[in-house]
Amino acid sequence: MKQILDGITVVEVGNGPLSGMVGMVLADFGAQVVWFEYGQSEREYRVWHRGKLRVSVNLAVAAGSACEDAAKIRQHILASADVFLTDLSAAALVQLGLNWSSLEPLRPDLIQGQISGFGEDNKYSHLAANGESLAADESLVAAAIGRMMVFEGVAERPGPVYPALKVGTHGASQAMLAGILAQLFSRTENGHGQLLRSNMLRALTAYDLVGLGASQVDPSPVPDTDPHAVLPMLNYQPVQCADGRWLQLGNLLPHLQANFLKAAGLEDVLEEVRLLEEPFSEAVIEDFRRRICLQMQTRTQQQWMDLFLADGGVAGHPYQSTQEALLDADIVANGHSDATGGVTQLGLLGDFTATPGQVAGAPEVISMAALALKNLPNVAHLEASKTEATLPLAGVTIVEAAAIIASPFGASMLADLGARVIKIEPIEGDPFRVMAFGLGAARCNTDKESIALNLKSAEGQKIAQSLIAKADLFIHNYRPGVPERLGLDYASLSERNPQLVYMSVNGYGPNGPGVLRPSTHPIPGAALGGVLYQFGQLPSQLQAYPELLETSRRLFRANEVNPDPNTSFVVASAATMGLLAARRLGKGQIVYLDMFGANAYANFDDFLLQAEASCRVALDTDYLGKGPYHQLYPCKEGWLFVGLSSEAEQQQFHEVVGDFADLMNLSSQAWEQLLLPLGLGCIQADGPTPGARIQAEHFVASELAVQFTHPLHGSGLRHGAMSEWPQLQRTLQGPCEAGDSTDALMSELGFTGPEIVQLRTSGAIH
Repeated sequence: MKQILDGITVVEVGNGPLSGMVGMVLADFGAQVVWFEYGQSEREYRVWHRGKLRVSVNLAVAAGSACEDAAKIRQHILASADVFLTDLSAAALVQLGLNWSSLEPLRPDLIQGQISGFGEDNKYSHLAANGESLAADESLVAAAIGRMMVFEGVAERPGPVYPALKVGTHGASQAMLAGILAQLFSRTENGHGQLLRSNMLRALTAYDLVGLGASQVDPSPVPDTDPHAVLPMLNYQPVQCADGRWLQLGNLLPHLQANFLKAAGLEDVLEEVRLLEEPFSEAVIEDFRRRICLQMQTRTQQQWMDLFLADGGVAGHPYQSTQEALLDADIVANGHSDATGGVTQLGLLGDFTATPGQVAGAPEVISMAALALKNLPNVAHLEASKTEATLPLAGVTIVEAAAIIASPFGASMLADLGARVIKIEPIEGDPFRVMAFGLGAARCNTDKESIALNLKSAEGQKIAQSLIAKADLFIHNYRPGVPERLGLDYASLSERNPQLVYMSVNGYGPNGPGVLRPSTHPIPGAALGGVLYQFGQLPSQLQAYPELLETSRRLFRANEVNPDPNTSFVVASAATMGLLAARRLGKGQIVYLDMFGANAYANFDDFLLQAEASCRVALDTDYLGKGPYHQLYPCKEGWLFVGLSSEAEQQQFHEVVGDFADLMNLSSQAWEQLLLPLGLGCIQADGPTPGARIQAEHFVASELAVQFTHPLHGSGLRHGAMSEWPQLQRTLQGPCEAGDSTDALMSELGFTGPEIVQLRTSGAIH
């Protein structure tokens, strides 16, 4: 069976997972990936190595052979590459003759993707890969953007906490993947290549769901709270079972919480909830919390899971490590853990039912002299299409029928790539609109048009079907069985639209014991190993309620919102893969994604079963870091993160600072001002969290926060897009409101004014 990327050649020049994860996915779906590896820092097999021809090169500019190796790479790019992917800085690319402006005139169809830690336009940008030094470690980016303050409260001390899970690497690589696939899609029509960039700095803004929005409101609706005192949201309570093992609950919506209380034998609590008026007092909430926690200590973890699985409507999952997750029944059943090549490792990006990928094998080491690639037609004399280059998904229509964060946010990333996104939401609106002061919903619904439909009515279903009949892609997050009841199943929709890419996104996937079960962000956080990596060893002795409460408070701080955006990034990249398959191979299809699979990708660094168990270096007991040169330090004022990888950097640090204890002589801000210009990764980690930090003057040119003018809702400040297209002008719009385009879309479908009024009167539309 022909794969989506058959015939595509990718030249990857990089070292590490930042570019490596992009190349891995491209190889899994049929591309020939030639990996020119500089630095040679990773000799042991890692998942991002797979499926590639591996060629060792010397690109240290100071070395004489660098120019020779770079010249050979350039020859291969010009002769053979459809895509040139690299983690080298813009300055290094110029020095090596691999920059866009020197390649594009000779290959106007070339797609060049540059991926980095900080991008090219802020005071941290010089901490970049240059062919000798590698790309900036994500921890440095996390310190600069304020992410280390997000985890304050995990440690019992005050101050920032080292963020363990590499979600910025995951996000930046998925944003790059989506951009490359989208440009391949566009290139099939217009012949244009394009330069695009992504970086961890932009990617980490995806995990700020309310901060930027709250900073625009005076006074802020978000209360100022003590991170050492905030208890988990009751619906998201971590609990300990009779055998000392732990479960994470995730019953966000009222009907899910009711399911849990019934299954847990807490009907008395459910009855009291029905008798009380909301909002509940703090005393009532804490009484309910105590009763829930004590009840959960009456059965073992397995006994509770048997009950929850039998019910099918309860969101809850055991805490487990990433190595344990590789053997999880739902992970295995849905192909997120793959053992076909004799190695149990990370599976495919998604289940593309008509054009499946194949987990690639170990890399083939080859010399530069032995490397022979295809020769593309000579296009130097050809002009690209006369049409003006546009964002790659311009002209694509996407219909989204999804709620809360993961799928809606993924659809907004597609809008930022130029797609038209139409959001179908209930008459009362996406339930997320009434949570978190509406700020999270605004974050997840930028640049969309909204139509509010009653999909329980025949008229509402027909309107939705008509919208999807004109679309290229349909995204939903319904549980199995619901699309069939609404007439929005693939069989029905594909009759009218055979080229339709139909994306189903749920919690656990279409196979395995969790197929019917709901999931919210704390569930994959607990199940895929990210939280245990952040938190460390959970207590196994049965805890009295006061101790349990403190453990659960710290545990929930460790289980922050990242699993939802982790999924959103994969929604965007898999969507572009599906669109490309429809255009290259002429096949519409169902694409299955789920939160477990997406968060397996966010745990890429450890999703490989090995004899020596985890690949990860554990955090120290005070959550400061992974060693003296990769650690947070208190200063005279504030905290400094020190991230120094080479012996030369470490020696220079001590020549300037002295011993680590001498950091107490100056403030963290003063140390950054002194050490950063020397090229030393020493960054102030205290201060505001990302929503405020990204508005700093030194980030203005990075466009992490941008002004928008919405045609219906006025002006404001929103987060920037996840990728940058330097050759194009792009206007980003703000969020839609529930039903704001209902009348316009109804008119577009051919409904008259009186018909629209009648449908509104009947309750089919709002």
